[in-house]
Amino acid sequence: MKDIELLQYVHETASMGVLGLRDLLPQVESAKMKQSLHTQIHEYQDIASDSAKLLQSKGSEPKDPARLSSQAMATMKTLTDSSDSKLAEMVIQGNNMGVTKGLKHLHDYQGNDPKIRALAEKLLATEQANVSQMQPFL
Repeated sequence: MKDIELLQYVHETASMGVLGLRDLLPQVESAKMKQSLHTQIHEYQDIASDSAKLLQSKGSEPKDPARLSSQAMATMKTLTDSSDSKLAEMVIQGNNMGVTKGLKHLHDYQGNDPKIRALAEKLLATEQANVSQMQPFL
């Protein structure tokens, strides 16, 4: 995996995190969970912004994630249960998938740009922290 490829992955993952969490917000009941999700959205926005800047500095444009209407998917998954516990479970599942993919991409990274590696590691750490942050809501 080369520099641009890893940066695109980081950008698309962070952008999708923003979209997915925003789509869940209207269904969240507790103020504490809403605050947690707002914090996570802000973290993802920072990572997406940093990755976009790095991509542009390398002469590439950031690609937006392929959006399969995460709002519709969130609504369908919570049709029978929209409790904070169910929403936390969904967030944890998404982050766990991100951790797995992120580790794989980091192991496959053949570049040597410390800024790119650090940003990918920041995304990974964010996703791991998000899992911990959601566990009390289960």
